[in-house]
Amino acid sequence: MEYEIIYKALEALKQTTGIQAFFKDKKPLDGELKFTFNGISYAFAVEVKQELRTHQLQQMENYFHSNADFLLIANRIFPKIKEELRQKEIPYLEANGNIYLKKDGLFLFVDTQKPLEVEKNKGNRAFTKTGLKVLFYLLQHKEAIHLPQRELAELTDVALGNIPQVIDGLKETGYLMALNNKAFVWENRKALFERWVAEYATVLRPKLVKERYTLKANWQEIEFQNHKTVWGGEPAADILTNHLRPEKFLVYTKESRMELIKNYKLMPDKNGEVEVLEMFWKENEGKTAPPLLLYTDLMLEGGKRNKETAEKIYHEHIEPNL
Repeated sequence: MEYEIIYKALEALKQTTGIQAFFKDKKPLDGELKFTFNGISYAFAVEVKQELRTHQLQQMENYFHSNADFLLIANRIFPKIKEELRQKEIPYLEANGNIYLKKDGLFLFVDTQKPLEVEKNKGNRAFTKTGLKVLFYLLQHKEAIHLPQRELAELTDVALGNIPQVIDGLKETGYLMALNNKAFVWENRKALFERWVAEYATVLRPKLVKERYTLKANWQEIEFQNHKTVWGGEPAADILTNHLRPEKFLVYTKESRMELIKNYKLMPDKNGEVEVLEMFWKENEGKTAPPLLLYTDLMLEGGKRNKETAEKIYHEHIEPNL
């Protein structure tokens, strides 16, 4: 529980609105917040987040619809996401005192406070660029945590010295418990998956961007070669689910610029509809990136249809492995 976020938020709420609110742990979410305003008592089921990311908006919307008195408390919410929350009338409170709340004739809206800086845990190697590559594999293959470290390094295409640091990082954050020197038990892999998605968006993905291209052929007729290039995002989701007509195109590749031009008639264009990213995992068979990455692509891109398809991919291809 992020009690420090709650403490800061309640203190800031008092300063910005004069409201004295009280929090206590209570199911079904992280807790309950109560306050009295103009003689009327209010109570809210509270979910607490460090930062809210685009891919978590659907979860907040689900909480809002299943809990009539829902309130999100977060250390920081980015402006675009706050706007989306307000459009959906989902109440939120930031740790700096910014608030949006409409309930039974009460309307609170403060958006003038400067955002608080988010402290980064720089010491944990599980969520570095290299660590996220290892976690990408482990989230798909939970039993791989018991493999010899050298084999795990080869499967994830990272240096051997990184593996024990990643394992230590998972233990420090409570996602992995050691039974002995060689046996481990996973804890809350769903939360680990959600964190991977958030960290991928800010730590790993920006490092993968190669170039944009224009598509000179029907994307469905392109045959990628040697398992070094695969579809990601919307086209891959369409291949996997037949549930989404792609409007934006994403490709992951280990091939060079010249190979992409020669093999697939992709023409470099800074405004092109095809975004090409580096394939950061071992070459895989098939036309698409792994479902875990497709879900992430769709949630980061946003949009109702993408989110619906992402949820379908999650329930059918990801959740059974968590």
